[in-house]
Amino acid sequence: MNLGEIWPAASAWLAQRPTAAAAAALLVLAAAAVLADWLVRRGIAATARKALQSSRRGALGGALLESRVLLRFSHLAPALVMLAGLSAAQPLLSATLGRTLGVLAFAAVVLTAIAGIVALINAVSLYLQKAPGSQARLPLKGYAQAVSLVLYAVGALVIVAYAAEVSVWLLLSSLGALTAVLLLVFRDTLLSLLASVQISVNDIVRVGDWVEMPSRNVDGDVVDIALHTVTVRNWDKTLSTVPTQAFISGSFKNWRGMSQDGARRIKRSLFIDMATVRFLDEAEIQRFSQFKLLEGYIPEKQRELSDYNRRIGAESLPVNLRRLTNIGTFRAYLFNYIRNHPKVHAERTTLVRQLQPAADGLPIEIYCFAATTDWRAYEDLQSDLFDHFLAVAPEFGLSLFQRASGRDLRESARPLVT
Repeated sequence: MNLGEIWPAASAWLAQRPTAAAAAALLVLAAAAVLADWLVRRGIAATARKALQSSRRGALGGALLESRVLLRFSHLAPALVMLAGLSAAQPLLSATLGRTLGVLAFAAVVLTAIAGIVALINAVSLYLQKAPGSQARLPLKGYAQAVSLVLYAVGALVIVAYAAEVSVWLLLSSLGALTAVLLLVFRDTLLSLLASVQISVNDIVRVGDWVEMPSRNVDGDVVDIALHTVTVRNWDKTLSTVPTQAFISGSFKNWRGMSQDGARRIKRSLFIDMATVRFLDEAEIQRFSQFKLLEGYIPEKQRELSDYNRRIGAESLPVNLRRLTNIGTFRAYLFNYIRNHPKVHAERTTLVRQLQPAADGLPIEIYCFAATTDWRAYEDLQSDLFDHFLAVAPEFGLSLFQRASGRDLRESARPLVT
């Protein structure tokens, strides 16, 4: 029997057995789909992948490869083969089976195409994020996720419309009654999308910013801004995810302004034992006049006090006179020391002031700015300043306040030896 006789015989045999004919058609379609997938992935996709790897546009090619764009689109070939083959094989299949498989094949084509488009969007987003300055202003990853969500929602509507054999626009109009339910289901997503837009438009936070949010125990650098969450690497190297909406509805501190300004604030207090605050005598005034940082302050302050005392006709009784104090001279010394320090920003506000006396003593607050934002250099400067301040306070007859320790209590309870 030759080939011309085999084919009519096989056709007649299959015509008498519809189930076998349907199974054979499906096997042929499956084989054709597998072959198409293999040819596309091994042929076209492999060639394109090698071209991207050897391309001079390494960043874009790397983004396309990392997002697996070629692999996603290569799966479109078997889905199209199945859809076209099922249309041709409809006479061999029952109406229900043919319709069901047709809907599944159509859904596969739509979802595969959307997956490829989403991968392409992710590749573009990844490429732009790696480009200098591109990711600073826009949360590209969040926008890419939002577009992907919309595409999948549209794809689902198209599939449902195809399965129900109705127009997509008719389906959309019939969904009006479900709008409230959809808004409730996608409430968090919509709020996150709006928050991402506000963050971008108002430039609230960027990747690389140092943010501090005590309410969520977050303190570190922003490493990723997505649609729903912002990822922060804390200083202890842990990762915290914060809802994007929290940066709009809540409060947080962004240290970007400090980094851009090039100066970082120092604000710390010394607590003085108020029992050691007193007037200066002449010998102390003469000694302090020899301090390099006070050589201009002492004469100027003495002239000011003398003019005041003479104007009001103060008597020689000390209580009626304005006089130099050790705490005031100490403040002047601290101010001049800070102003002459080479690592303190000379153009920023510098203050040495008294705060409200409290149970811990009289606070003398140091307010100035370091001429650097580097953390290590900032802490070194702050420590150097207060090392000197703590050591020089006794020179002015001042004692720093600290709470009594166990040793102090034992010493006070020890009987006096006469």
